[in-house]
Amino acid sequence: MKVGATLLGKRIAKVKPRRGGVQLVRLEALASFTCSRCAQTKSARSVAVRDDALLCNACYGNLQASDTGHDQSSPAGTGRTPEASVSPSEPGGRQSSALRTDNSARVVVQELDSGLPYSVANTGLRIEWKFHVRAEHLLHGTCPVPADMADRAAPHEPLDLTFLRGRHRIRILDEQKNVRLRVRGGKAQLTGLTWQPFVLPGTRVSVGWDLWRKLRLAYTPLDGPVVFGGTVVRYAYDPKIMTRELAAFDARVDRVEELVLIALRELGYLDEKGRALLPQEALIRNTIERAQSERPARRKIDGAIERLLSRGILTWEQGSINAAAMLHYPARRGETPVPLLCYAPTLRDAEREDLRDDPGAGHGTSAHRVAGHLMRIGHLGKEASKEAKAAYREDHARAGLAGPHEIPRGFTYVREHERGT
Repeated sequence: MKVGATLLGKRIAKVKPRRGGVQLVRLEALASFTCSRCAQTKSARSVAVRDDALLCNACYGNLQASDTGHDQSSPAGTGRTPEASVSPSEPGGRQSSALRTDNSARVVVQELDSGLPYSVANTGLRIEWKFHVRAEHLLHGTCPVPADMADRAAPHEPLDLTFLRGRHRIRILDEQKNVRLRVRGGKAQLTGLTWQPFVLPGTRVSVGWDLWRKLRLAYTPLDGPVVFGGTVVRYAYDPKIMTRELAAFDARVDRVEELVLIALRELGYLDEKGRALLPQEALIRNTIERAQSERPARRKIDGAIERLLSRGILTWEQGSINAAAMLHYPARRGETPVPLLCYAPTLRDAEREDLRDDPGAGHGTSAHRVAGHLMRIGHLGKEASKEAKAAYREDHARAGLAGPHEIPRGFTYVREHERGT
């Protein structure tokens, strides 16, 4: 298998070395298949290929563990089964003994949805659906559509598009004259959209199509603006997607701390509040592997984690791992308990200093500052532009952060700016 080839109708974005006759590949988009080992239907981007058989990520991990033993998967080649120890300062204030999992470094985390339509309703005269914006939609100017629309809309026919804030039309917009339905690789989507600057990954969108040319995309305003992980949010959103695909540029953390937080947010288990969780061994291993230039030493990562814990940016929580190495939080009865490092994005009501009055904000609301942030694009097979890299280096150095001023692998950088909503 090679990058750029096709598997399950999806382009292969990443290929890992073959191990024991099995090769793990990463697809650009979710694909559905039946695992030949557990016989379960899966929907994922990671697929293992063995001859003509397909394996899910969980079975691939179990297969590698059984074939190589724990010694091969131990961090830094130590030959030991990884241990994950609970912080002495965990709730209850008592010293906790180290909890051993069968292998905390090989945990499997369930994939997020890829922004596919849900709550689809077809009345015969109108088709409605909802979806959550992903980085893919913002980068490519696309919008997913359900099969009901794909079956009835005329491909390449221009559509009349209107954006709504609740039930009120958004007046200040770029003209949307090139929006059309296209089907590529069996995937139907609207193309040619220009998303408004205030739309973030995770924003919920409600769509209505009148079966002719009229198309409406609506954002649902929150009761009041909130600050989620350092960014002002005014519309209904999915906290999981915001945690996964946004990483705030924060002057309070140094370079290694930043790499730790990015690895945790990009790869961790996500709960309904957008908290990201991983065993410490898995976090350390992935932080080292995913560093783009100079890989930090383990002692530096350990020190970064301790600093993040002491400042309350990270905390300890208790989760569990089942027989298929699937991570769960909270811990489930009958599974192997494992302590987890947890990043919880700050969530609070926006205060006056977060918002700046702007009489020309278009439709009666204030403009607001958006902090510089990293947006995840590596899973789309994209790389940051030269301009984004230069902007990150400049802002990173201006903030006085230590270490190389380079964008972490798999992200692009969006500078601090004003958004009128």
